[in-house]
Parts: sequence; structure tokens; C-alpha cells
Amino acid sequence: MPSKAPAIHDPAHWDSVSTNYAAEADRMTGRYAQAAWELAALPPGARVLDVATGAGALLVSALRDGADAVGIDFSPGMVEIAQARAAEISPGRRALVMDGQQLDFPAESFDAAFSIFGVFMFPDAAAGFAEMARVLRSDGLAVVAVWENAGGAGPAQLFAQAAQRLFPDQPVPLPMARLFNSPELLDAAFVEACLRPEAVHRVTYTWPAPPADWFREHAKLAYGWSPVWKMLDDAQRTAFAEEAAALAADLPPEGISSTALVGIARKAGID
Repeated sequence: MPSKAPAIHDPAHWDSVSTNYAAEADRMTGRYAQAAWELAALPPGARVLDVATGAGALLVSALRDGADAVGIDFSPGMVEIAQARAAEISPGRRALVMDGQQLDFPAESFDAAFSIFGVFMFPDAAAGFAEMARVLRSDGLAVVAVWENAGGAGPAQLFAQAAQRLFPDQPVPLPMARLFNSPELLDAAFVEACLRPEAVHRVTYTWPAPPADWFREHAKLAYGWSPVWKMLDDAQRTAFAEEAAALAADLPPEGISSTALVGIARKAGID
């Protein structure tokens, strides 16, 4: 019998946290999505694809600026939220359930393809990059945001620290089979997909420090995607959340600084 997919690759996991994600995490990840959208500087009316749209932060930014945009995600729960948000701005079906490793769009369909904290977590990230390149028109832009800290951002960083404290003799497993968390690694992924790297921007925001109760109530949201979570029983998960809450007590008043790398690459034009 095949083993169950890790939570990070399981649509049901993201379905289970979609409402909390939209209410909590999206408030912060949406800021990075807006920054990525502004860095792309696309003309009005551009045809835009958002791969692994989640709750639709980038999709909403694009639609508000007049882009002809559509988002895809493998989680029906996330797609439902993204579609509801998009419908407030633009009519039609703007969010679709789809595998980003095998896009159901013809080649050369989009002026730009974005993935904000999505494609780098795919089981086959190289396939995700390649599919973004395939659906781009000649001279189109690929824009990919990844976390510079391989353990994630915001509260997830505290849960990673908690794992290290609770299991000092065990390496904390990362969910990604391959890392892209440096400009060199991100550029290499673009080149592998036959895209020409243009720039990698560092974008840093500070996540407000959540109160201790937040860590008790939202441990699954912040860290349920990690292989560490699967290792723990209910009692251990409670202790894990308490450890993260204790770490939060030592945060500086401004909160948790988190940096994203926003890579931009272009599909070569036809001479």
C-alpha cells in the first residue's frame, strides 16, 4: 500500500486549514504578493496566471489592477475562498482546481505566471517551473516568491525553533525535496526551465508577535504542513505549541522579521 502523501502535498490538509489561513496567514503573505505584483510592473489588461493561488492574494491584486487573471490550486477549499474574493472584483470563473505540475492550459497562453510561496513546495518543483514556462508567451514573465528561511516565515519560524529544542538530537526534516532559498538557487531553477533570470528582490516584513494563545489555537495552521507535525501525538502537539508560545514571550516588540526572495525571469523571445 502506498504511503500517505506528506501534509504539504495533500490537498485535504490545505482544505482543513483554508478558512484559518484566509483569516490569519493571508493577512501577511498577501503583503508579499502585493510586492511581487508591483515588482512585475505589468501593463493593464495583461493575461496573468497565479499558480498555487491559495486564498487568492496575488489573484486579487492582479484583478484590482485590471489584469485578465486566473488562479489555480490543488486545494478545493482554497479555490473556493479565492473564487469568492475574485468574484467581488471581476465576473466569471477566476479560480480553478488544478495541479500546478500539469497545467490544463495551452502553451503560450499568458503574459505572466506567478507563484507566491507555492511552486517551491511541489513534490516535483522542477515540473512546476517548467509548466509556468510552457504557458508563457514569448517574452512573458515568471515571478516566483520563496522564503529565505527554509523553515518558513512568521510563527512557523518559532515552531521550527521549538522542534529543535524539543528534539535536540534529531535533524528537523524540511518538507521540500529541493531548496530555492537563495538568489543562486532560484536563478538556477529558472535556467533549468529555460527562463532567463532578470532579478531577485529581497522583500522583508515584520509579522506582529501573536499572543501565547494563538500558538495553542493555531499550531496546525502554522506548522501542520511540516513532517515534524506528523511525528507527534496529541499530547506532544500540545507540548509543542506550549514550547512555541514560550519562545514567543521572548520576541522583540516589533514581532518576527521574515524575508522573501521574489525572483523574476523572462521567457526568451523568438528571433
